Amino acid sequence: MECAGARLRAVLGVRSAGPVGTWPERAPDADALVRRFGTRFGTPPAGVWHAPGRLALMGEHTAASGGVGLYVALPWGVTAAVGPSPDHRVHVTTLSGGTRSGRKATRAVTAAVEEARRAGLLGADEGIRVVWGADLPAHSSLGHVSAVGAAVTLALADMGGGPPPEGTTADHRVALAARPGCAVRVNLRTMRTTVLPFDLAESGLRLIVVDTGSLPRRDPRAVRAAELRRAQEIIGPLRAVRDLPEALRELPDPVLRRRVEYAVTEVHRLNAAVGLLRAGRAEETGPVLSASHLSLRRFELPTPEVELVAETAARAGARGVRMSGWAGTVLALAATERVERIEDALVKEFRTRNRVPPRVRTALPSAGAHRLR
Repeated sequence: MECAGARLRAVLGVRSAGPVGTWPERAPDADALVRRFGTRFGTPPAGVWHAPGRLALMGEHTAASGGVGLYVALPWGVTAAVGPSPDHRVHVTTLSGGTRSGRKATRAVTAAVEEARRAGLLGADEGIRVVWGADLPAHSSLGHVSAVGAAVTLALADMGGGPPPEGTTADHRVALAARPGCAVRVNLRTMRTTVLPFDLAESGLRLIVVDTGSLPRRDPRAVRAAELRRAQEIIGPLRAVRDLPEALRELPDPVLRRRVEYAVTEVHRLNAAVGLLRAGRAEETGPVLSASHLSLRRFELPTPEVELVAETAARAGARGVRMSGWAGTVLALAATERVERIEDALVKEFRTRNRVPPRVRTALPSAGAHRLR
């Protein structure tokens, strides 16, 4: 209901009511998941697995043009107790026993089961049981649902004796490949994945993750994808564009020109960021992140709340700021000693403007999906 209310406010152009739902302070307790599994199903699980949420640093909006994304795994995610079912069905419940709020999660589990069956890891007459919990907010651009799917994907591979899974989506690839102190580059056309050094702790830096709860007036993903497809029908694959001004002149629609300008230049910015990471210069990526955020205006994405976060964090000393994903999440790269100042500035600025302050957490690039027990 909260998420539906946030979407209605966005459609009506009403100011955001702030972050939606909860952001738990603690990770789900593995023992509690095991107990809940036993109570619900009358048998212990085969094991307990964890998959992280993910933070998109750059490039995630270029999927429709076959671009490239750069991500990190977060210290928060989904933990799931998983075991076989004597029937072919998929049984999913949360640690608290709720099912209604987990419909998207159930679809993610079902998709993981179907993929395991195609891979021969699970028979057509075999099902699974899952009890899961999260310390990741459900209604933000941090990969909550994908983390559920990644945790179950890894569990099914382990239970079926298969090799470590790679994942079929960018989010799954990140969750399964990530390592502490690293970023993950994903080719959004081929799904080829590269792990890159991104040791912020060594550089005295932190990622500040800001959840404003704001949404665009309408979900723009399908529209932006269609615009990029139309543009490519005229000028060919965007990844093959070498002369951007010439390509833009071939597009009669100014809207398509703006979309193409963003998509093509974003890949160049991401390549620059990757070059810095390969050279061990993570502390220099801030300006690239900020340039990416400014270019997102060509995609008509940042909401007023997101822009307020970006401007306030930059004034308070962030080295780089960017909208992450398609909703109201923002990331800032900042020196550790600047974090508290930036957090205080955000709260003060939002309250001064009579807006609900965002939720703010700090993070370092974290580990990928793994088995806990």
